[in-house]
Amino acid sequence: MRRRIDRRFVAIPLAVIGIAVGGLVVSATQSDVEVTNVESPVAGGAHAMLDDGKARRAHQSFQQAVAMLRAGEFEYAVTALHEVLEIYPALPEGHVNMGYALLGLGDTKAAADFFDTASTLRPSLHNAYYGLALAEIENGNKKSALAAMQAFAHRTAPDDRHLARAQEIIWELQAATQEASP
Repeated sequence: MRRRIDRRFVAIPLAVIGIAVGGLVVSATQSDVEVTNVESPVAGGAHAMLDDGKARRAHQSFQQAVAMLRAGEFEYAVTALHEVLEIYPALPEGHVNMGYALLGLGDTKAAADFFDTASTLRPSLHNAYYGLALAEIENGNKKSALAAMQAFAHRTAPDDRHLARAQEIIWELQAATQEASP
């Protein structure tokens, strides 16, 4: 009798390789998605208390999610990040990347929740505020968007490549909120 191979064991690695190659092409054009912590925050360290299988799976899923985000494959990134967050529910990098994946899918309300959670878990994670501002703009919450973008500008390095755009968005939001005030 011939053993049947589960297609997932073939399809997933092939998809990841394809997406990684595509990600290299996409990264040359510098997408607007700000992926956080390409070095997996789940490798070693304090997380070593988990069994090696779970930690390894979380690390692999995190790396796959990063590649998928860069390639614009947001649905696949969400799937991989769900696995990471199932193992490490308090991982801020997982939450912020999930926010960007959901933002890419157009689910701005859920994205805002993930960005908010990431900034609560680690207030210094500046790109959580940038993502939160983008989500809140799409949700029509200009005051919240302004506060989040100001928090990003305050916490980010002066040479951050997103700072100039953040300043533009701040000026636009300030003008919009002043016009809306009676």
